[in-house]
Amino acid sequence: MMFDILLKDYQPRPELVTETHLVNKPMFPVIDGHNHIGLLFGHPWEDRPVKELLDLMDEAGVEVMVDLDGGFGEQYLIKHLNHFKKTAPERFYVFGGVDMFQFAEKGNSFGDWAAAEFRKQCGWGAQGRYGNLLACRSRTIRAG
Repeated sequence: MMFDILLKDYQPRPELVTETHLVNKPMFPVIDGHNHIGLLFGHPWEDRPVKELLDLMDEAGVEVMVDLDGGFGEQYLIKHLNHFKKTAPERFYVFGGVDMFQFAEKGNSFGDWAAAEFRKQCGWGAQGRYGNLLACRSRTIRAG
């Protein structure tokens, strides 16, 4: 067929022309409500000085960041609480989580087990649970 083309050979030409509007700073303070800032997701902020990330957040107008990496294992949660939350508690909200695959092993006791895990993580300083609407405490995040 004469219209067969391999994806690697496809080079579309943009034809839409619009004005460019650069936004250097947001009009309002920003809350980054979903971020993964650890090496697990390719962003090794956990191995760099927190000040570097804070400077970048300030430059972009981000007042508060919600870190969801703690939902991927207690080792990440503890590392992020110690690195980010202890350094700038007003700027980082670190969420925990549980291994949902434990449901197969725990069965009907999974809910009680998960609640106990959440309470333990909240005791360490976690402020929510990644992957669910269940939060450790009801709190409004206020920027500025």
